[in-house]
Amino acid sequence: MGQSGLGWRMMRRAKVNLRRFISRIYGLLGIRFTTQPAIIAYRAYGRPDRVFLNGRVLQTRSIFRSNDKDTAWQNFVKTLRRFNSHEVNDAELEVRIGNNVFEVTSDLEGYFHLEAVLPKKLQGLKTSWTEAQITLKSPSYSTGELNCPIDLLLPRNAGFGVISDIDDTILKTDVTSLLKLRMLYLTFMKNANSRKAFSEVSAFYQALGRGPKEKSTNPFFYVSNSPWNLYDLLEDFLIINDLPKGPILLRDFGIPYQASPVGYRGHKYEHAARILRTYPHLPFVFIGDSGENDADIYLELSRAFPGQVRAIYIRDVRHIKRSQRVAQLIREVADVDIRLIRNYREAALHAADIGLLNKLCFDRLRNK
Repeated sequence: MGQSGLGWRMMRRAKVNLRRFISRIYGLLGIRFTTQPAIIAYRAYGRPDRVFLNGRVLQTRSIFRSNDKDTAWQNFVKTLRRFNSHEVNDAELEVRIGNNVFEVTSDLEGYFHLEAVLPKKLQGLKTSWTEAQITLKSPSYSTGELNCPIDLLLPRNAGFGVISDIDDTILKTDVTSLLKLRMLYLTFMKNANSRKAFSEVSAFYQALGRGPKEKSTNPFFYVSNSPWNLYDLLEDFLIINDLPKGPILLRDFGIPYQASPVGYRGHKYEHAARILRTYPHLPFVFIGDSGENDADIYLELSRAFPGQVRAIYIRDVRHIKRSQRVAQLIREVADVDIRLIRNYREAALHAADIGLLNKLCFDRLRNK
């Protein structure tokens, strides 16, 4: 197995020890779990002839969605539950999409994936969202057959698409805080109701979704470095803050058990590239922040997919060195419309100038 195999075993052992430690805390708190399995389905996307979806199978459904009355302690306990998932590996599932049926198997971390051509194209759809159905076939449980619907985005009436980061782009996270302490506090002690969105981001995103004539249904995709364990929190956050519905594409917080493919360029890049390949005739707007490497990733994508990137907006997190680095990147680029923005009103004014949205629509939405 070599050094990589030894490293994997060591990391796997560390994860098991962490899970045991968290389980002891649960025992002290008197928390008990049900044996009812669960299919965790994430929003999917595709075209009438192609689809990409993923999800997870867990042995216990220990995640309880937050509410606005939860205390900091309740938020902490629920976050621990999110990270102490008990996955079901080698589970056999059936995915039904229209008249198409596929079989998938969960991996070591309980995740399942499907990226496939649909032999029987989806027809007669009147909106941008439809449903697929997932059924757990094996292992079997005394509770009976387990089914789960999954939302599937099939863009219609779109002038362009939007790919957005989440942390410090729409959700106040403070990734750049000292030792990420502020970020950890917000993650563990707050919930979807108490986390804060940036001013006017909802109005900007909704106006982009409607387009310059307010007649479009432009699709949104959220690509983040947050782990899948926080999916339900982020899904609720989008709903609570009136942000456009869209697939939320996160990363596996678990232990890698196989080498990355040759040429792999990172989670954010690979997800965004798959989206661009799925919709080759649709231009895209990218939105991120200067706290991480969003500008680098988006510029690399603009070179890999020439002509498909309409504009790039990078929110300034007000960190001097990071902002200066992004500003220097922008000065070196001549063929991509990339902007370092202080707020979303500034972004909206520019977007109106280049025909991405209607400024009156943005003003109307921000004053609601």
